[in-house]
Amino acid sequence: MASPLKGVAAIADVDWPVNSNQEMCIRASHVVDHDNLVTIQTAVDECRIGIMSTDKKPLGFIFAKITLLLSETRREINQQLKGAKLAAFTFLDHNCWPVFTFQEERLTIADIITQQIIYIQFQAPDNSSVAVAIPHSNDTPIKNKDFNALTSAADSIRSHRLFHPAVANLQNRSKAIAVKDNSEKEILISYVRAEAALHALSLKEEFEKLGFSVYLDVHEIKCGVDWQDSLNDAVSSCEVFVPLVTPRYGKTQWTNREIKLADVLGKYVVPVNFLSDWPPACLAIQFATTQFVPWKTTENILKDGNKDDISYWDKVYVVGVAQQIGELCRRSISLSDSTETFDDESSDTQLQKRISMIRSCPLQLFGNASSPMASQEPRDGKPLIILSCHPTQDNIANEIKNCLEEEGYEIVLTSELMADLYKTVNEPAKKKLRSNKRAKISQKTELTEKATKRMRIEFQRITDEACMVIFLLSQAFATSRLCQQQVYYCEHRKRFIPLKAEEFAMPGWLSMLIGTAPLEDVQRKDYKQTLVARVRQTFNREDNLLNDADISLKSYLLRETLPRSDPCVYISGGTKFYSKNTEAICKSIGACLADFDNLSLITGGFYGVGDVLGRSFYNKRITSKKEPLVYHVLPVRDEQDRSLQARQNSDKTFMDVPFGSTIFAGDNVREREIIVSKAISICILIEGGPGAAHEAEQFCWNDHTVIPIKVTGGAAGGKFNVPQQIFEVINLSL
Repeated sequence: MASPLKGVAAIADVDWPVNSNQEMCIRASHVVDHDNLVTIQTAVDECRIGIMSTDKKPLGFIFAKITLLLSETRREINQQLKGAKLAAFTFLDHNCWPVFTFQEERLTIADIITQQIIYIQFQAPDNSSVAVAIPHSNDTPIKNKDFNALTSAADSIRSHRLFHPAVANLQNRSKAIAVKDNSEKEILISYVRAEAALHALSLKEEFEKLGFSVYLDVHEIKCGVDWQDSLNDAVSSCEVFVPLVTPRYGKTQWTNREIKLADVLGKYVVPVNFLSDWPPACLAIQFATTQFVPWKTTENILKDGNKDDISYWDKVYVVGVAQQIGELCRRSISLSDSTETFDDESSDTQLQKRISMIRSCPLQLFGNASSPMASQEPRDGKPLIILSCHPTQDNIANEIKNCLEEEGYEIVLTSELMADLYKTVNEPAKKKLRSNKRAKISQKTELTEKATKRMRIEFQRITDEACMVIFLLSQAFATSRLCQQQVYYCEHRKRFIPLKAEEFAMPGWLSMLIGTAPLEDVQRKDYKQTLVARVRQTFNREDNLLNDADISLKSYLLRETLPRSDPCVYISGGTKFYSKNTEAICKSIGACLADFDNLSLITGGFYGVGDVLGRSFYNKRITSKKEPLVYHVLPVRDEQDRSLQARQNSDKTFMDVPFGSTIFAGDNVREREIIVSKAISICILIEGGPGAAHEAEQFCWNDHTVIPIKVTGGAAGGKFNVPQQIFEVINLSL
C-alpha cells in the first residue's frame, strides 16, 4: 500500500535512523523491536534545534533545516532569539573546535549538531579567540604548499591550546577549554562499531537493570569532551573492562589500544567471546591468562545453527551474559588488592587481575601511566631488552645480543626463551606418555597447547619487565603466527626498534604495526654502531609518542585542508594496468562518481588507477561546469626511486599533478599512506599490489571502509594478505 507519509525512515530499536541507501544492507530483524514493532518517523522540512552556550546555559531554540549553512543559521539565531540579546559568538563542532567565519559558508547544521543542540561560545571582550584559525579560504584553490603552511602553524595551535587529540599528547589537556565528565563508571564496554554496536547497547541495558553504572562511548562522549581523552579517563577509572571480542576486535586501532591500556592499568578484564576459537590470534598473548564468557553456550549455538553468524544476539542470551558477568563483578569489584598470577588453573568464582609492571619504560599508549594500579618500579640490575626473532635468524640474533651485552644491556632472545620453555613443559609429560602405550593423540595436542600457553605467559611477563623490544624482521618472522602475536602485544606498549635481516615482502599487518619507524638493515657494515646509538637515544626520548602525535596532527590538518564534502573518497590501486579492461573500467567509474554533486575524489598522485580514474572524474566535472573537487595527496619526498610510479624529481621530491589540486603530506610514501587512512573514511580499491594492500590494511586499522573492485585480481582480489573483512562489507565483481 502506498504510504501518504513523505520521507519515511525506518528507525532501529536503538533510535538510529536508517536512510534509503542503507536499507539494502539492513535486515528486518535489525529494526523490529521485542514487541515485533517497527518504528518510523516522517522527515520534516524544519527541526526544532536548541542553542546552548559552553557554560551549559540554555539560550532557547530555533526552527531550521538541518542542511542550513552556518552563515544562514547565525542570521536565524539572531532573528529568532532577539529577546536573548546575544553577544558575538562562535559555533563549536562535536570536538569543541571553533568554527570561524569563513568556514560558516562551507558547513551546515548537520556538521555540528549534537543531540538536537548547537553549542556556541561567546567571544571575549577583546575579541580574541581561544584557538588559531587555519589559513584556508573557500574562494582560493588549495595550492601545493598549503599543507606545509598548515603544519608550520602547529606551534601556534599548541600555544592557543587547540583542543585536538594529536596536540593533546604534547601538552597537558586537563586545562583545555573543554569540560570533561569525570564521573566514574563501574563497567566499561569496548567493541568494534561495525560488528557489535547493537550488542553493546543491549548489554549496557541489562547491566543497568542489574544496578551497575556502565560507560559506553556513544552515550558518554558529548560536545565539549574530546573522545580520546574521554576513553582514556574511562578506562583509567572503570573497575571492570568488558571487551566484546568479535572477529575484528583488536584489529582496529582503538580497540587494540583500549585493551592494552586496561591491561597495563591492571583492570579486571572479562571478555565476551563471539569467536569459535580462543584466544583471538592478535590478542593471544594479551589473553593468555584471561577467562572469558561465551556469548552463547555450545548447546545454544548448535541449537540455533550458523555458528559464525553473530549479527543478532537474542535477548535471552544477553541477559544470561549480563547476569554471569554481574555475579563476577559483585564478587570482585570490592577487592582492593590483587596479586599477579601465572597459574594454569585460574579460579572460576572471581575475576583474576593481572597488574602489568611498567619498568624502566613509560607507558607509550597515552603518554603516561598515572593510575596507581600501574606499577612503575625500577628494574634491578641491567636494563632489559627483548630481541624478538624467528629461530632461523638465531645467528644474526646472537651477534646483536653479544654487541648489546658489551654495552651493558641484558638481552633475552625470544627464540631461546620459547625453546627452553617448550622443553621444560613438554619433556616430562612426553616421557610419561611414552610409558603409557594407551595414551591418545589428543593428549599430545593438549601438551602442545599447554606449552604454547606457557610461552605466551612467559613472554608477557618478561616483556612487562623490559624497557625496549627489538624486532628482527625476515620472511620467516613475517609468516610466523607466534612472532605476529609478539608484535601485536608490544606495539604501542613498549618502545621498539625494527631491524631488517633480509629482503622480503613485508605484509600489511607488520608494516601497519611498525608504522613509520625507520628500518635498520643488518646487511650494512656499520649497522651495529647505528643500532647501539638508537638504543641509547630511545631510553631518553619519546620518539614513539611524538611520532604518533605528529601523524595525528598531520591527519587533522589534511582533513581541514580538504573540502568538507560528503562523501570524500580515496582511490587506491595499481600503478600499471594488467588487464585491457581495467583502464576503461577506471574511466567509467570516474565518470559515474562525477555525477555526485558533493563528492570529492582523492588520489595518491601516482600513475595507473588513481591517475586515470581521477582524470576521468575531473574532465566530467569540468564538462558539466561543476567544481572539479579532485585532490592528489603526495609525500614531500621519498628516498626510494619512484620515477616509474609517479612524477618524481631527481632530488626525490614530487611534482604537482597537472590536473586538480596537489597537497603534500608526510615525509615519505609510507607516512603519507598512514595520514590518508586516518583522514579519509572511504577507500575504493582497484587491483593493486603490496602497496595498495598496505593502504587497505591501514584503512581497516582505522575502522574505515574499503570497497574492493575485482578486475584481474591483485589486492582487490584478495592477494598480498589484504584484510579479508573488506570483502564482508561489499564486493563488486566486474
